[in-house]
Amino acid sequence: MAILYLLAALLYLAVLVLFGLLHVRGGYSPIRHAVSDYGVGPTRSLFAAYASAGIVAALLLGAAILAGGQFPVRGGLYLLAMAAFRLGVLAFPTDIEGERLTRNGKLHYGFAIASFALTYMAIDVLHPIALPLVADWARWVLSGLRWAVTLSLGGVVICLIPALRRVFGLFERIYLLSTALWLGILASAMA
Repeated sequence: MAILYLLAALLYLAVLVLFGLLHVRGGYSPIRHAVSDYGVGPTRSLFAAYASAGIVAALLLGAAILAGGQFPVRGGLYLLAMAAFRLGVLAFPTDIEGERLTRNGKLHYGFAIASFALTYMAIDVLHPIALPLVADWARWVLSGLRWAVTLSLGGVVICLIPALRRVFGLFERIYLLSTALWLGILASAMA
């Protein structure tokens, strides 16, 4: 089980590195554009690597949580379901902001919304159980990140209002980074 946690932690580290590379190599605004926009065009393969690393990390972490018996089963199941929905995000490319909404784009949005919700649900279930199991430094970091996760998800939802859409990318990036950090630190602390 410790090996599953360790592999998940390493993959979440890869997620963070690939996320950074997307922003260095992409041509999109980190404030206005959705991260999924990197999945269309020249950064498509890099986006696929980023998404795949996140999918496998969630699968490994979910399996470790289910095998360990320390956390509620639903926390592991949420991570496994989130990984499945992220496959849908990867399989159905987004429509770039301002373009006509296609069937693939609608499917992409549905899978993305479900994966965001399941990620939040997993963290919400796992957080109170994790705190007494991890070292002091991890407890403080996880607690701070949980606030970032909650507030940024609220920002993502609010920025779906057309007048605020121009800052959607900022809140989405904060959400994606804070959730990857939260899950990666949990995996590392449990390894």
